[in-house]
Amino acid sequence: MINKEINLDSEKPILFKFIKFIRSVWVTKISFRYFLLNCQAVDILLIVLITTACGVKDTEPSDLGDLTGVWELTTTVSSSTCGLSNGSSSSEWITLIQCGDEISIITGEGLWGSGAVSGDQLNFTGTENQTDGMGCLTTYNHLGTFSGTSSTLEGTFTTNVTFDPGSCGNQTTCTIKTSARISLIDTYLNSCIDRDKFGDPAESEYILPWPAGKTYVLNNSYCVPTGGHREQQAYDFLIPIGDTILAARGGVIRQIREDSPDDGQGNAHNHVMVEHDDGTVGFYAHLKQEGILLEMGENVETGQPIALAGHSGTTDVVHLHFGVYSNYPPVEGYDRAINFNNMDGPLDCLGGLVTGGSYTAR
Repeated sequence: MINKEINLDSEKPILFKFIKFIRSVWVTKISFRYFLLNCQAVDILLIVLITTACGVKDTEPSDLGDLTGVWELTTTVSSSTCGLSNGSSSSEWITLIQCGDEISIITGEGLWGSGAVSGDQLNFTGTENQTDGMGCLTTYNHLGTFSGTSSTLEGTFTTNVTFDPGSCGNQTTCTIKTSARISLIDTYLNSCIDRDKFGDPAESEYILPWPAGKTYVLNNSYCVPTGGHREQQAYDFLIPIGDTILAARGGVIRQIREDSPDDGQGNAHNHVMVEHDDGTVGFYAHLKQEGILLEMGENVETGQPIALAGHSGTTDVVHLHFGVYSNYPPVEGYDRAINFNNMDGPLDCLGGLVTGGSYTAR
């Protein structure tokens, strides 16, 4: 169970704040001038890199070895047609996930791009599409090439920004080129990820715990570097208070609590535990006060309504915390890696859901 979630509004990586700023500059020159007055400031940027073979990590796929871990990416502008001054710099933590030679790149905003490892070189690409309130579509294409060792990589980083036609006017492009360095910070991800392996979603015994056709954003994924999920194979979905929660898998209701208020102020969280036929336990937490729809000992079918989403327990944001444990009662460190057979949404190369991703139940 997570006790304190990351506030994505306050902890968004500086790189993404800058990208969104560039988009706003297209609308207002005042914001553009303000940025130029402050472009020399050095900011902290967080990105996380996870690396592992799909299945069992029994071989090292490249001369770089196993890149699994938390890294810091530091960039310094070498040239820019987007209004940035040469020499301005920023840094951020990042996460890479490697499956063989394939790399998934994850930031606090979610699945940011993909890449490949060859020898002692890492190449990656990332694409973002953003539409503002005026209907202006902006596309950001990121390219990076790095080489070095399993603890330090150096290279170049390029972002091509395209402002597409719409209410903004004619298409316009600009480019930011930087020198970059990636330094290993922490390798804790190995132990968290290696506890269990994701399977093929099509063969999963679990469904997303909400009705078909609904879409929710994942606020916190598994094994994230900060917050309560650092050592958890669990998910936090941003589901409004009162929305219906379904059983992700059938079983028997083994434990309930529903007397805590929906204020996120430190009381015990309301929850339901469902024991499945193989002894594993589905854990649904931060539920609505008096919002449990079943009784202790009742049988529940996959997809049956079991509770209403709430804001109980210690939490900054309204969400559903969902995880699966190996047995009852649940013990931290014995949770399971799961995905869902009725899910539309992004996965990393291991098969796990990604922070910031939108997930629709089929």
